[in-house]
Amino acid sequence: MVDAVIVAASFLVFDMETGLFSVCGLVAKTLFVDGALDRLKLCKYVTVVCSEPDPICDYIRDTLPRSATLYQAEGLYSHQHKTVILCALDPKQSVLLQRYIHKVEPSAFMMITKSSEIIGKGFYQGA
Repeated sequence: MVDAVIVAASFLVFDMETGLFSVCGLVAKTLFVDGALDRLKLCKYVTVVCSEPDPICDYIRDTLPRSATLYQAEGLYSHQHKTVILCALDPKQSVLLQRYIHKVEPSAFMMITKSSEIIGKGFYQGA
């Protein structure tokens, strides 16, 4: 609010050009600060569909150290039974997990989603 008052005053104290530059500066600063704050909170939500979940789960639990949620699924076309692993990680851990999965089960299907709001144990605890 203080910045908005200062920008509004710049129109009165100075000329129109200075006021417009002040508005542009305020918008740029707001975008930069919001972007920086979002990057600080950035986490990754990883979904892995695989046939052999045990080595991947052991890696998540023992090496990263995080937890995950597992559920059983069936492929639509192949009707093969698969395991789906859901896990929330920080960006560095998601890269490590991606490399590990590519090494131990290259046929696994991974979806990695950026998330700025993960609430729970090991992450933001909420209000």
